[in-house]
This record gives sequence, C-alpha cells and structure tokens, in this order.
Amino acid sequence: MRSCRSIYALALLLVMCSSAIAETLKDPAAARQITDRIMAKVSAGDMEAGLKLAKPFLIIPPAEFDVMLDRLKMQQPAMTQRFGQSIGSEFIRQDAVGESVLRIVQIHRFEKHAMRWVFYFYRGKDGWVLNTFKTDDDIRLLFTEG
Repeated sequence: MRSCRSIYALALLLVMCSSAIAETLKDPAAARQITDRIMAKVSAGDMEAGLKLAKPFLIIPPAEFDVMLDRLKMQQPAMTQRFGQSIGSEFIRQDAVGESVLRIVQIHRFEKHAMRWVFYFYRGKDGWVLNTFKTDDDIRLLFTEG
C-alpha cells in the first residue's frame, strides 16, 4: 500500500504544481456529473478513459497529465491483486467552501477495499475548473477529512 500512496502523492503534486488553460463547467451540478462519469469509467476498468474525461477541465499541461495517467494505470494490476475485482463506484459527499471552492468525494469500490477519490474544483472568472484531484487507499480519511 505504501507504493500506491507514493504514486498517488506524485500524481497530486503534478496536478497542484502547474497551470494551463482549461475548459470550464457551468455549475457544481456539472462538476458532479463529470466526476460521476469519471468514476463510472474508472470502476469499469478503464482508468485511461475516465481520466481523459477529466483532462479538458484540469489545469495541468498535457505532458504532466500523461505522466500521471501512466503511473495510475501502472497501479491498476496491484490494486486488483490487493483489493479484488472492481464492483463499482459510490458518491460519498459534496461540499463547498465559500462560493468558489468545491470538493466532491467518491470511492472506487473493490471486493475487499475502496479507493478514495477527491476532486477539487475552483470557480474562476469563466466557470468551474478541476483544480486538482487525488486518490488513495486510506478510507479512514472518509471520516476524518475536514
């Protein structure tokens, strides 16, 4: 599990440390819809298709996105071996800080465990962008993350 966390931490850093022009979403409902679509693809075993749905709304350059995608795809066999087969996804919660920051939490459900996915959206001048996201296997944070 430690190696999974390292990969996900790297992915998070790649997302947080860069900026690019991103398409925007019109409102929090559209943000929720895109995360639902991402998680449907990811939980169906198509990590690449799921993350490519996020790509237009992310504020990272394409090269960094590709590195992040490759690393997450590399982890898929280890997740299946450790956690069992994918059995779907589940929306956990959505909350906002003020009028400009939105967090959507979902889980990727496996037979024996769940992966936590947290999406952070920011409302800029032209609409909502996917500022960053992270995924990890520490389901305890579903209860303690503030």
